[in-house]
Amino acid sequence: MKGCTGALRKRVDRKDVLIVGAIMDSRSGAAVEMFHETGYDVLLIDREHTALNSETILEHIRMARALDLPCMVRVADSSYHELCRFLDQAPDGVFVPRIRSRADVEAVVKTVKYPPLGLRGLGGSTCPAGRYMGWPHVSDQVEALNRDVVLGIQIETAEALADLDGILSVPGVDIAVVGNDDLSLGMGIVGQLDSPAYIQAVMKIIAACKKYNVLPGIACGDPPKMKFWMEHGMRMFWSAADVCAMWAGVRDQMKAIRAVIKV
Repeated sequence: MKGCTGALRKRVDRKDVLIVGAIMDSRSGAAVEMFHETGYDVLLIDREHTALNSETILEHIRMARALDLPCMVRVADSSYHELCRFLDQAPDGVFVPRIRSRADVEAVVKTVKYPPLGLRGLGGSTCPAGRYMGWPHVSDQVEALNRDVVLGIQIETAEALADLDGILSVPGVDIAVVGNDDLSLGMGIVGQLDSPAYIQAVMKIIAACKKYNVLPGIACGDPPKMKFWMEHGMRMFWSAADVCAMWAGVRDQMKAIRAVIKV
């Protein structure tokens, strides 16, 4: 069973528009199937703001691999044990939240890359990244994963906004996603995503991504806003989450029922 095949790497390098669905709450692989069957481009498995444990995340990665659905894990932090634990399960990449400085990004790049590019430890036949891939030699694993693992960071702090050139110019950064809640909070305008100041800040991020050949993204699931941001250069959209979709679907169904059945 293949994982991290390079398919997502190719789409990121082409600057394709990528629609992302997130698993925040579901323990069942049915959530992975749902995003696959409804046509999402990428699965995001979240650990930062969820209670999902390592075993559950592993099973979601395995299901995504079986379905040929590219998947990335948003880790809880940028520590070695956090990043390598999930990279060894052979997702297509990882997202790292709460970036604040160039030094943060340089440390992350070193952690996710094998030597000579970084410091990642090598699990050959002992973990899915080595065991399931059928490498002719362990050196092929090192070469391929150094090339094909996609690294995403989140621009969601005031410090990151102030040092976009320093952060986005670090070699090895592939995607930068705007975290609306935290970024607006850090700017002192929490939740004011339509304010001129916030829109200007996001435009600045898009321009910096273009300058350094980084794929820009944003957390956005509203179709008119997605269209607006796509026309202004956004290419990745975190557009849905399992628990939010469930609540919205049940709520809308109950409204329809109550409108007809007056009980």
